[in-house]
Order: sequence, then structure tokens, then C-alpha cells
Amino acid sequence: MADTLTPTAERLLVCVGPGPSSAKVINSTKRMADSLQAEWFAVYVESPKMLRLAEGERNRITQNLRLAKELGGETFTLKGRNIAEEIVNFARQQNISKIVSGKPIHSRWKDIFCKSPVDELVRMSGDMDIYVITGEPGEQRESTYLIHPKHIPLSDYGAGLLYLILATALCFLMYPYFHLSNLIMVYLLGVMITAMECGRGPAILNSLLSVLSFDFFFVPPRFSFAVEEAQYLVTFAVMFLVAVVISHLTNLIRQQAEATRLQERQTAAMHGLSRQLASVRGVEKILQVTVEHFSEIFKGQVVVLLPEAKGKLKVAAGDVSSVFQKDLVKELDIARSAYDAGQMVGWGTKTSPKTDILYVPLQAANDILAVLALRPQDPKRFLLPEQLYLLESLTKQVALALEVERLVGKRQKAK
Repeated sequence: MADTLTPTAERLLVCVGPGPSSAKVINSTKRMADSLQAEWFAVYVESPKMLRLAEGERNRITQNLRLAKELGGETFTLKGRNIAEEIVNFARQQNISKIVSGKPIHSRWKDIFCKSPVDELVRMSGDMDIYVITGEPGEQRESTYLIHPKHIPLSDYGAGLLYLILATALCFLMYPYFHLSNLIMVYLLGVMITAMECGRGPAILNSLLSVLSFDFFFVPPRFSFAVEEAQYLVTFAVMFLVAVVISHLTNLIRQQAEATRLQERQTAAMHGLSRQLASVRGVEKILQVTVEHFSEIFKGQVVVLLPEAKGKLKVAAGDVSSVFQKDLVKELDIARSAYDAGQMVGWGTKTSPKTDILYVPLQAANDILAVLALRPQDPKRFLLPEQLYLLESLTKQVALALEVERLVGKRQKAK
């Protein structure tokens, strides 16, 4: 018996990545799906390499997935080491008939040393059609929310120096009794701990300083950077290279663990909010559950504003004084702009970025039902691209619950 069923209708899959042309490929896939009257999926594979991307590129991935969802595609994020293998396995499970990918923009010399995911996709695709395109411009959609790059605090570099000092002190205690090669292991241990606790930047700095400290304090002649034997130059080079590799691998494991924990928190948050919304009735109770969950998940103060008959917004749930700490009238005007535009405004966005509050419209179908105002406790750690995606998903759940409550109210009035 065959592993998969032969698809009865066309189903398309577009590969989403951090490249600037990914949005164009998504637009082209949308047009292709419309012409074929086919269902389509947008898939992003989070490989270990993708975890090392800068915040700006990760933000672009989130925006590309949002674009695909807005255009009517189903979005999925997969995890795995081999991008092509994960995409092909997903395509077979979903009975995909055509896979669309962007054209690689790097030079052919890179493909000689590194396998191209597109070439692997063509090789592993079997009876599926593979389209490698540059994409059509389509409608250009700018990012609503601007995620600022995450900087390594100076305290992490200070902690890395502390680990270096502790490793050097331990080496002084070991020096009379152990060979120099054993002291190198102590420094490498300090580099690994620095990478786990402080990140890549402090770990690389620790790697360099470890080599210099080992040379200055323990390699003859001691307390000098001069080297008597040339073989120690090779030792220094290998020691630095091994330290950098250890810091890189340790930091990669740390990032994977953080991504896994974040995904678990997102799943738990969505399930928890869904259960709470399913167990309550009435707009007031729904909004109260929303305020409690959003305050806990995003570590901030939250209020929800509902439109009145005259078109003004009023606070329906949450502590007003904890969110609107300055000019209430001005903040309500900004909230109204989010309600009218149907998109996020306020802190971190291009519209009214100087305010400390992020305004998120709660939209169901084509109607804006309410506006959620969120004041983060620590703006520097808010928001990550994954948290932004979670924020949008949770607000859609709340909007759907409010829409159901509104329809129930209309039905009761009709009776």
C-alpha cells in the first residue's frame, strides 16, 4: 500500500525564508493558487543555522508568514536540521503536488562547499513539481511592528571576565602539580560556561583572553608574552580555535533550548486562553480573562477598550491608571487610530512610536471589535519576533470569542 494518497486536487507549498525576495515568491504562489483554484501552504523550517540569524532577519520571517496568512495561505513552522528533507516530508503528509521556492542569490562557488537546499529539494521531490522562481512584486506590505535588535548587555561581558579570572585562579593552584595541557582544559571549561550563561560575544572574548592569559601566566618564560619554543604558537592557535568552536556549539545549544522553551510557553498560553474563553460567557468575563492572561504572558499592564455608540472608545477591562499614566486624551486618540486603521500602532511601530503603549486591534472577519492596550514592564526585552506572532494569534482568539458573543446577543434580541 502506498504511503500517501494521490491528491485529487492541486495543493501548493511555498518555502518561506528570511531573504528579501521571499515576499515576492509568496505573492507569486498566491496568484498561482488562485489560477489553479488550489489550497496552498507557507512553510518555514527553523534549522540550527536559522537560530543564529539577526533579529532583523527573524523579523522578516515573521512578516513573511503574516503576509502568507493574510493572503489566505496556511502557515506552518517546522524544526529540523535538513531544510529540504523537512519540507518534502511535510509535503508528502499534506499531499502537496507543487512546491514553490525562491531562486538562490548566492554564488555557485558556495554550492561547491555547501549543499543548496533548492538542489536537495529537487533531488528529493519525487513526483512533486518544483518551481524555482524570483517572484513577482505584487503588493508591497511594510512591517507594521519594528523589532529592535537585541544587544548583549555589558554585564554579560563582565560575567565572562569573572569566569576567566576564576579559571586563571584555579590554574595557579594546579600549576605546581599538573602539566600545562591540563590547564588548557580549565580555560576551555571557562569558555563553555561563558557561552552557556552569557552568549557568543562574551565567549569569543573569553576565548581570546584565555589564550593570552595562558601564555602570560604559565608558558615559559612566565609573566611575559615572549615564547621560548615555537611549538607553543601552534598550541595557542589550536587552543583559540577549539575555544571558539566550543563557544559556538554551546551557544547554539543554548539558542535551541530557548527556542524550545518559548515554543512550549506559546503552546501553553494558547491552550490556556482557549480553555478559559470556552468556559466563560459574557463580554465582561471574556475581557477580564483576556486582561489576566495577556498581563501574565507578556509581562505588562493591559486594558481593553470597546467602542461606544458615538464611536468613542471606553475602557471596559483592566486598570486604567497602570496603563495610561500620562495624557489620557492623547492615548485614547492613538487607540482610536488603531481602531480605525485596523493595525497595531504605538510603541515600536511607525505610527506614534514615542508612546510607551502598544495598541492592538481585536479584529474578527472585517470588523474591529475592540482595542487592546499593552504597556510592557521592560520595553527592551519586548517583543521578540516569536512573541509578536503569539500576540497576533492570541488577539485573534479573543476577537473570535467576542464575535461569537455578539452573534449570540443578536440572536437573543431577534427572538
